[in-house]
Amino acid sequence: MSGKPAARQSDPTSCPIPGHGTNPVATGSPNVIFDGLPAARMADTTACGGSIVGAVSSTVFINGMPATTVGSTSNHGGVIVAGSGSVLIGDTVVPAIFNAPTALTSVASMMKVATTVVPASTSVSNLAAPTPSPPLPAAPADPLSTATTILENFKNRQTPDRIFNDPANPIGTPFDPFEKSKIIGQLQARLAKAHGQQPSSASRVSAYPNQQETSLCGPAAFFYALLMDRPDLYAQSITELWETGETAIGQLRIKPSHGCRNPTNLSRSAEGDRISAIDWISLASLRDSENSLFAYDSPSDQVAGITLPSKLKSWFSQAGAKVLFDNIQYRWHINRQQLLELMSHIKPNAHVTSLVSASMVEGGVGVGKNHWIVWEQVPQTSNGSISDTTKQGEAIIDSSLFSWGHVGNQVTRGYTVGQLESDLFGGLVFSRIP
Repeated sequence: MSGKPAARQSDPTSCPIPGHGTNPVATGSPNVIFDGLPAARMADTTACGGSIVGAVSSTVFINGMPATTVGSTSNHGGVIVAGSGSVLIGDTVVPAIFNAPTALTSVASMMKVATTVVPASTSVSNLAAPTPSPPLPAAPADPLSTATTILENFKNRQTPDRIFNDPANPIGTPFDPFEKSKIIGQLQARLAKAHGQQPSSASRVSAYPNQQETSLCGPAAFFYALLMDRPDLYAQSITELWETGETAIGQLRIKPSHGCRNPTNLSRSAEGDRISAIDWISLASLRDSENSLFAYDSPSDQVAGITLPSKLKSWFSQAGAKVLFDNIQYRWHINRQQLLELMSHIKPNAHVTSLVSASMVEGGVGVGKNHWIVWEQVPQTSNGSISDTTKQGEAIIDSSLFSWGHVGNQVTRGYTVGQLESDLFGGLVFSRIP
């Protein structure tokens, strides 16, 4: 069946109003669910205050309102840029006569996997449930040593073909970024640096996943957690992607498109100056595997790389982690109480991810919700950790967070507590990946 992906609450919209940028659909149907998310309808709102008004379906109605799809527009001039991977909405004539469509009776005609009307009690997302991956195996006694063994086996294995190629620097040329020995060197260096060991490789790759010029901060947060919790799975996933073009981390299947495996403009003038090979293989592959409309095939591709909270939650959950806390703010920034509640979860057995404005990270730019970080320490002022009595004007003098390949005090110099709160939009807390 032809059609466009159905839009849902939390799907991204690209708004042209200065300062708005990319914002999720903020509201949706109370009882029609696509892929676990409320279906979006005409008049539903976006997080930047817009309302969906145009390019909606003329034949499919949800709760009496026209259904929306990728391409539907808001009164701000914004456009919905991503949607469901399993629900398509087409505007062919509905063969049956119907009156006042409600609940799921009118969406059955748009399901590419359904040929009959769906009972109102049935979740549409269940109709397209993927075949489950095998459960995550128990962690080895020493995951880091296991990762070293995985790399050694990969090094010794004959691999006549490979999946990733840079068309500008193809196989056999001096600056081929995906050459096997370079992948091994980068992985050896990263595993050692991330876990406090002396690297045996001279690779200058960063200690942690680094999206550099790309919009892959969401996948970077996930792979940072995987690197720290299960270095064996981190090494295995990247080597499997390099060899076969697909991998699985628990229930999380990663299989990038041809475009992602053959990216354009991967570098400017030197290898890795836009993103390293191992980070492209891991971060871009994860993001691309989730895209139903746009391939992620270049570091320049900003919209297709955006990660919404629902996606980050899905990746961690499918990898076996549990969601411990969620106070993501879709409209406004966080307040003091919400900040303290989020920070209370910073513990060795948890990952505290946070949706922020990149300008709060040293060297970052932009406004609004445009960057993911992972907190490792509660921010400090000269009076200690932020508390309910800390004044808004006190300057942040210390912190520890993961962002752009580094862990440390990266809050922008001179930032006050008030500025920090204005640039934080809540967070998601996950257990360690088992």
